Amino acid sequence: MLLILRHLSILLIVTVLTSCGKQDGDSKLLQSILDSMKEDFPKVVGNSNKYRLQIIYTQVDRNPDQLPNFTTYYYHFDPEKYFYPASTVKFPATVLALEKVNHYQSLGLKKESPLTVGVGFEGQTDVDEDSTSENRKASIDHYIKKIFVVSDNDAYNRLYELLGQDGFNQRMWDLGYPETRIRHRLSIPLSLEQNRYTNPITFYDEKGKQLFNQLHRRSVLNLSINSNENLIGKAHMVKGVLVKSPMDFSVKNFFNLDEQQRLLRQIIFPSTAPENNRLDLTRNDYVFLYEWMSKLPRESHYPTYPDYDKYYDSFCKFFMYGSIKEQIPDYIRIFNKVGWAYGFLTDNAYIIDTKNGVEFFLSAVIYVNENQILNDDVYEFKEKGLPFFTELGNRIYEYELNRKRTVKPDFSHLYLTEN
Repeated sequence: MLLILRHLSILLIVTVLTSCGKQDGDSKLLQSILDSMKEDFPKVVGNSNKYRLQIIYTQVDRNPDQLPNFTTYYYHFDPEKYFYPASTVKFPATVLALEKVNHYQSLGLKKESPLTVGVGFEGQTDVDEDSTSENRKASIDHYIKKIFVVSDNDAYNRLYELLGQDGFNQRMWDLGYPETRIRHRLSIPLSLEQNRYTNPITFYDEKGKQLFNQLHRRSVLNLSINSNENLIGKAHMVKGVLVKSPMDFSVKNFFNLDEQQRLLRQIIFPSTAPENNRLDLTRNDYVFLYEWMSKLPRESHYPTYPDYDKYYDSFCKFFMYGSIKEQIPDYIRIFNKVGWAYGFLTDNAYIIDTKNGVEFFLSAVIYVNENQILNDDVYEFKEKGLPFFTELGNRIYEYELNRKRTVKPDFSHLYLTEN
């Protein structure tokens, strides 16, 4: 325990310099790794622009005090080029929801506090209970669990309603992620105006006494369009009808790959963020995130996912294992958030090997939509996307296994105990 406390104190005094690291442009290293994959993926490697491929790979080197230094490599990264982030936007929602709960601690609010969701505007739905939780009550912590284990859409929508469009975006900008635009819920056909409105939410204590009531609100924040190449494909489906024109993503959610990985690095190594950009989270909040970001469906109890054929280990772990259903070894832990929709496949991950002392960050997006028709549910996720991510993850993992490190990383800050 003393070792853990010492390590935590070191992390808390880490200087801003450790977050800078050096950056490599369109990386020769990543190009060489992709070239080694060309025999198995000739179309993707040979025409990466068609597949809108972007990759960010960050090496982590610890100093004798376990402070991290980052060296980041980019391949075809463009901060303004649009890709649909899909469920990756759920990651910041979990982080900011925990932070918001902390702001109401004086009222007795906790992430475990039961809650109900009302209706305040057309198109909204309510919540009275959650049958997947142990006490059958909805709560912030239970929504976060469902988000990380199986990427539950309704759970994200409830966090979106808690944060509000204004609060969600403004806080991201304040934290140093100015390009992020969160405009809508997921998997619900609501208009832009309907998505500006968020539901009323009420929190209770364990005995049912009301702790806090958040009224329904309308966002007034101007979410300017800051992405390009927003028209994608040659046609798209609208309510079962083929429209022979590209789909316009200019008013969809936008969360570029660099901001995704930087947020993940901030969560894994909190003190690498500048002091004025740090989150108001507790040690328990961080460990809670580490636990559920890395948890596999078979390891989860409340929510429970007993059907391994459906919820296999790699259900939400695309790098290294995405195209296989075998169990992931215990010494490999992947702290990540994936997304897949409209032909875009994304993973944003911190991967560790506790047996060999390996750690690295890897984020990538690929577009697999051969017929170039959006919203028809005909995409090549399983045929092309997942096999490519599996191999990319393994090639970089093999490179990391052979990369010399002066200091072996100590992963104890990711856990409450030595185990």
